[in-house]
Amino acid sequence: MASLKTRFENSSLPIALKWTVVIACFISLSMGFLSWFLINQQNDFHQQQNHVLGRSLVNQLARAASEPVLAQDDLALSILVQQEGKEQLIIGMQIFDKGAKLRANTGISAIWDIRRLIEQKSSPRQLVWQTPNTRAITYYSLIKYQGTTTGLALVTIDRKPLETQLNDITNALISTTLGLVIVSILIVFPLTYRLFSPIQQLVDVGNTINKEGTKPNKQSERKDEIGRVLDSFHSLAFSQFLSPSIAKQVLSEPRGTQLGGKTMHGSVLFCDVVGFTEISENLSPEEVGGLLNQYFKYFSVAAQSCQGTVDKFIGDCVMILFGVPESDQQHGIHAVTCGVLIQKIANKINLQRERDGLAVVQFRIGINSGDMLAGNLGSEDRMQYTVVGDVVNLTARLCDICEPGEVLVTQETLEQRGLRAITQPHSLGAIQVKGRKKSVFPHFIDMDHFIRQSDIDIYLEQVFPNGEIA
Repeated sequence: MASLKTRFENSSLPIALKWTVVIACFISLSMGFLSWFLINQQNDFHQQQNHVLGRSLVNQLARAASEPVLAQDDLALSILVQQEGKEQLIIGMQIFDKGAKLRANTGISAIWDIRRLIEQKSSPRQLVWQTPNTRAITYYSLIKYQGTTTGLALVTIDRKPLETQLNDITNALISTTLGLVIVSILIVFPLTYRLFSPIQQLVDVGNTINKEGTKPNKQSERKDEIGRVLDSFHSLAFSQFLSPSIAKQVLSEPRGTQLGGKTMHGSVLFCDVVGFTEISENLSPEEVGGLLNQYFKYFSVAAQSCQGTVDKFIGDCVMILFGVPESDQQHGIHAVTCGVLIQKIANKINLQRERDGLAVVQFRIGINSGDMLAGNLGSEDRMQYTVVGDVVNLTARLCDICEPGEVLVTQETLEQRGLRAITQPHSLGAIQVKGRKKSVFPHFIDMDHFIRQSDIDIYLEQVFPNGEIA
């Protein structure tokens, strides 16, 4: 039983269908028990009624026939059984004298040893009998006159009306049970389906995430929606390819996991390694990966502490979003703060690497602000949440012309209220960038001034809570 229950719970049947089956079974069992109880009660009631009626009739017949039997008045006895036999349920009446000779008869009866019944001198009793065409109960009683036995009276009652009534009740209860089961299926299944529709939405999200190559090593024993949701979250924990804000965005709009997006206003930060080609030439692939990971893991913490979202790592470059996917009225200030914080982190790591005799890395950072399309891009089989537009392209070009160790921002970023006062930007004038007809007017940030005017050390403590580099 326990094994069957476990197999049912862990089956791939939808939860709504499982609940419907359970409720239908509960209704069937409840109605089955109720039907059994009502049928037994009804059967006992009708049998008791029949016994009362049969015994009353046979006693009445025995009293009325006592004198005619003693006088051997067959005509009076015949009239008596004809009158008494008019009851609808009575199908036969007989009167025997003390010698077991039939004196009056109407209808049918079973053939018994009448003499033995007379000699028993018993109180009224009954015999249940049947033939291929008849199902009946015969009640018999001794005929006495002044205490002396003079004969035997028999009354036979038809059992078919009782059985027909019980069959009608049984059929009615079965029909009611089937009706309730059907109604429960029609009502419960839509309700449970609607109740568990949020789980189905999570399953849809999980199906979008759990593409080939991203499934967890260990899958849940359950094969229904709950199991698939668990597998999806295991997959998220296993793959770790979504930033918290993007994961939140995807899970909050499970029906929007298709291609497309919406226009949002925010800032984009590009940060890449200066001279990465030369660095890679002198290091093994494992060393290059270890070097980038040492920096990028702290850059990710810096982005999160500044309310930014790491959109992607592109080789030696990291792309961070501000105001996307979650709206932020101070996205420009947070972006610049993150840019300065990254340069501070890089300097701190470089000092440690110099003490360890390792190669140091410098970074250049470009920041731009404006409207961009944020959403799922790619194909139905493989999509990625990201941003596209001229704002993003210009940010990448801006990063290319930035000097090592500096932060370069556009005029659009500096338009955010209060940013100029703490950045003390220095304009580079009009500059033509590759692939763009219009000139841009970038500014580099005076990081020393920004550090003095901001709480950058507080952010730095969040990145290095123990003051040490791992």
